[in-house]
Amino acid sequence: MRWWTLLLIAAGLAGGYNWWSHRAPGGAAAATAGNDGFVAVEMPTGTPRDTVLVLAPPNCPSEQAQRAEALIRELTDIGIPVKRGSSFSFNIENPSQEQRTAVDRTVEVFQQGAPAVFINGMGMSNPTTSQVVAVYRSTRGG
Repeated sequence: MRWWTLLLIAAGLAGGYNWWSHRAPGGAAAATAGNDGFVAVEMPTGTPRDTVLVLAPPNCPSEQAQRAEALIRELTDIGIPVKRGSSFSFNIENPSQEQRTAVDRTVEVFQQGAPAVFINGMGMSNPTTSQVVAVYRSTRGG
């Protein structure tokens, strides 16, 4: 009987190790990150299509806020529409599991630090201008 107990414990440990080794590192956002670093997200309510949403603290001298301002200037200079904000919300009735997961990824991107950037269903914390331009161009409609 003792060998049967040891066999069950070994099988349980092997199953646990298998699950642990195949799970995605870094949370929900890392599980869906593309080569460009952006992840699929639920866009905050009121964000126009084909407009880059940049979230960062308003009127702040922090390094993060300064990076956000520089990104906004660079995008504006090359003709990409930008909307600046410091918070976001969702207006979703009866969300599906997929929408809840996308909302979780959106929150995770926001919590990673400013500037949090969202474009046409994709999001990333502190991207470079070239990363934003590439995702904007690849996801833009029409």
